[in-house]
Amino acid sequence: MKICEQRESHIHGKGIFALCDIEKGSTLFETHIKNNFGCWMNLDPNYKYNHSVSNTNCISSTKGQTKFLVAKKNIKIGEELLVDYTKDGDLEQPQKGWIE
Repeated sequence: MKICEQRESHIHGKGIFALCDIEKGSTLFETHIKNNFGCWMNLDPNYKYNHSVSNTNCISSTKGQTKFLVAKKNIKIGEELLVDYTKDGDLEQPQKGWIE
């Protein structure tokens, strides 16, 4: 069952949105893997969630050579999945002018 889809975001470009209610603590999907050179590789389109500090509903969780998106609270159908990028230094960090 598909639980998320990519579509236009009011925050920035495209984002990832819940297609069903998601329970707190649920691991949603892999977002990045570390290659043999120690660099993080984006898994398209799974890495295309947006940044937020005030409305964060997910976290980036690293387990070994893989990063996962995990629900940090209950998420309702239609909500955009948002992560505070500053909590994971491996992710691209927010730039001046990014919408909160």
